[in-house]
Amino acid sequence: MFIILEGLDNAGKTTAAEIISEHFRNKGMSVYVSKELTTNVGIIIKELNRRGKLSSITKTFLFAADRQIRLEEFVKDSENYDIIIMDRYIYSAMSYRVAEGTDLNWVKVVNDNVKKSDLAYYIDISPEESINRNSKKKFNIKYSLEYLEKVRYLYKELVRRKELILIDGMRSIEDVTTDIIKSIEEKGAFLYVE
Repeated sequence: MFIILEGLDNAGKTTAAEIISEHFRNKGMSVYVSKELTTNVGIIIKELNRRGKLSSITKTFLFAADRQIRLEEFVKDSENYDIIIMDRYIYSAMSYRVAEGTDLNWVKVVNDNVKKSDLAYYIDISPEESINRNSKKKFNIKYSLEYLEKVRYLYKELVRRKELILIDGMRSIEDVTTDIIKSIEEKGAFLYVE
């Protein structure tokens, strides 16, 4: 089962991925987790972002390359995994790049070759909460409230189009992950028998 976790920066995607993967590993399942910006291309993106040297068009290409490398890491061995969890995927490309003014259809074309997910969740927090949760320990660009409002609006459009499943991220991480795990287990009951 191929699962995506999306949301504004600091929505809890990485923590949720860790908790969800641990839950299914404890049930004897093999789980692969992949996080955005962990490839060699991701390292370049982080450095160029820190310097403020990336246009929205360049970000579209570089993030697509990072995503493709992440996909290639597990696709060759995908039959060895019961669950694959991606921390960010094409939906963040669509939301963040379009909020910067890039054409949605063009972003879709650049990302047209990606593997389709079985389940994709949007962990919704307010833009104010995204900013409040920011810390110096994380790699985070300090986005404006106005920009994050646009990104959130675009994510919610994807929810309205039923491309993403809405999860209320303003609750505890335990409540968030309980809802996601329950949904995965309902949709993927065929994966294991207790």
